Amino acid sequence: MSTEQQLPVNTPTVAVIIPARNGAAYIDRALASLVTQTVTPNEVVVVDDGSDDDTYHRARRWVDLLPLKVIRSEPKGTWHARRTAIEATGSEFILQLDADDTLLPGAVAGMTQAYARQPGLIAPRRFLLVEGETENIPRPVVERLPDSEDQYVYMLVRNYIGVGCLYSRKDYEAVGGYRPCRYAEDWDLWLRFAAAGIPISLPTEATYVYNMHSKNISTNIDIGATDLEILRRFLDAGTETHRRTAKLAFLQRAGIDYVEELDKATVAEASVDLAALGLVEDEHLQVRRDTDLGHVLVGSSAAGDGQRLVVVSPDGSQTRLRSLVAAGGVLEANETDQPSLRWEGCDLTWFGWH
Repeated sequence: MSTEQQLPVNTPTVAVIIPARNGAAYIDRALASLVTQTVTPNEVVVVDDGSDDDTYHRARRWVDLLPLKVIRSEPKGTWHARRTAIEATGSEFILQLDADDTLLPGAVAGMTQAYARQPGLIAPRRFLLVEGETENIPRPVVERLPDSEDQYVYMLVRNYIGVGCLYSRKDYEAVGGYRPCRYAEDWDLWLRFAAAGIPISLPTEATYVYNMHSKNISTNIDIGATDLEILRRFLDAGTETHRRTAKLAFLQRAGIDYVEELDKATVAEASVDLAALGLVEDEHLQVRRDTDLGHVLVGSSAAGDGQRLVVVSPDGSQTRLRSLVAAGGVLEANETDQPSLRWEGCDLTWFGWH
């Protein structure tokens, strides 16, 4: 029995949205992957985000093969292109595709079947194609979803799902849709999905091929700065655990810059034993406080190996957030450490891609 025959009679309508900027070298391949779907999408919308190559005209050549709409836009960013594409559709479900990536033939069928099993946000199972490395043979990505039911906590630590998701228009509109940002517009949206309790799950089979190359947006942007831009929106949202996690994740990225935003405090107010924390009381020692984090201390390491940042939670438990070393006046993470966040018995590790 074919994949198409396995789908229920009341198969939902699906729109594939494609933001594109200077994607002429890749857009044909992306659109060809839609022609070969075992279940054809009901709508395909390409939004050309101010390209100065022939992306628009190349996309237009596919209008006789796909239910395609191509929209030109001023260059306002990927978040705006995605939002514009969704607003131009009327389908019940949205399936993402970037202009330099491709969908595997069973993507539409597999993602909608996954939604039927577990309504919510369906993250893709992916293959990775690395320019100059895999010789056009993609390798599978081991997708990792947290075991915890509180997927929002883990999503605050790091975006653990890739582009190529499927979600309902109803859920998308309920959380407010895409918002302005320089990058990581998906992470911002997924955080609001998770905060709303919308479950995240995976399809049975791979659906997406992610193409990593020198022209990827992610290779030409300060991801650390954009991560901070997104996380700052969630520092005061949710439960105490959520706020702590967001602030710890922010500390992981911002280090001393964020510490200096917190209120000043003293060692006496923190009620800590500096020697037990591995810190020295000297002119470099800073003690700060935050309602959710507790006390944050940064100072010279007693071991003489640079500086150390320690968080002492309101209940008195200690979290050595990361070791810090001075480098040109900027505190940076010691690469020999494996950073982790541990709050209320929940170990929140930085998920690594395999």
